[in-house]
Amino acid sequence: MSSSATRQIARAAGTVMAAFVLNSLMGLLRQMVVTGAFGADASLDAFYAAARLPEILFSLVAGGALGSAFIPTFTGFLENKKRVEAWQLASSIANLVTLVLMAVCALAWAFAPQLVGSILVPEFSAAQQALTVELLRIQLITPVIFGLSGLLMGVLNAHRSFLLPAVAPSLLWLGMIISVFALVPSLGIHGLAWGAVLGAALHLAVQAPGLLKVRPRYQAMLGLHLASVRQVGRLMAPRVLGVAVVQINFLVNTIVASGMDPGSLAAITVAFSVMLMPQQAIGQAIAIAALPTFSAQVARGKLAELRSSLASTLRAIIILAVPASVGLVLMREPLVALLFERGAFGSEDTQLVAWALGWFAAGLLGHSVV
Repeated sequence: MSSSATRQIARAAGTVMAAFVLNSLMGLLRQMVVTGAFGADASLDAFYAAARLPEILFSLVAGGALGSAFIPTFTGFLENKKRVEAWQLASSIANLVTLVLMAVCALAWAFAPQLVGSILVPEFSAAQQALTVELLRIQLITPVIFGLSGLLMGVLNAHRSFLLPAVAPSLLWLGMIISVFALVPSLGIHGLAWGAVLGAALHLAVQAPGLLKVRPRYQAMLGLHLASVRQVGRLMAPRVLGVAVVQINFLVNTIVASGMDPGSLAAITVAFSVMLMPQQAIGQAIAIAALPTFSAQVARGKLAELRSSLASTLRAIIILAVPASVGLVLMREPLVALLFERGAFGSEDTQLVAWALGWFAAGLLGHSVV
């Protein structure tokens, strides 16, 4: 691995890791505020169940699948000084993603009762299913916003601009924290759903200054005739399959938990969010920092450098993830009690979350490597 590539990835990873530590702290504060307000109760179960479908839509259409396909193609144009073609690609993908997500979310809004009752939470009571439908329809606004925001992340990362995209999740959590104090007292759990929409808007807005710095050249086009757009589609296909398998796993968790005691779905969601904190700071931060460098090495035909860079990156992830996983497994119960046991969140909720966290933490290394 060349020393310049090593330094480039290390500097970028340091920036992203620092931002992700902030994100983790904000996410932790958000979880503490939410669990303190609601505990692990049936209404929070409904909120997390409703959030599952928007998350699936975002992940399949505009999440990591799009980024891993878009960034290499976009970076290739930038490396070869083809800015016109690069912005044609970015404009086309932005328009396609927006149209697809708007259409799919509109259909999901129309068929929300059937999706909730037959797929998401078939074991919920009729009243809890009705609440889940209401919360789902509010949160279906977020995939469209996140679609554009996720693409914007890819554009900025391809330009080696990592700070604003990395701190964007903190703004998402900030929107939800604000909602607990400003909206939940009058709207209840519906206020938390609107907080998710506010957070999504902040997630997009914080990256706008970075976009202006790279001088975008937006074009109102779909670009289906462009080879680069078709290439992004081909690159997305296998990644979408991988993301779909992971999302099916989460969906099954939601379905199974809907038939268990109230608070079970909230407990596994909180536990997974705790596991995500080290996963984001380790695996996700390093991967985000490394992908543009990998893409540039491929664009320049330096595959030997790419292999060396990938090997070094994986070694760094493993060295950091293994002790984090062991620590979470061993300290899960006192950690959950310290973080969340206040307000409406009691000792029984701690036991539920800690039990689930033990299993999620055992998979930290696998999540980080992926």
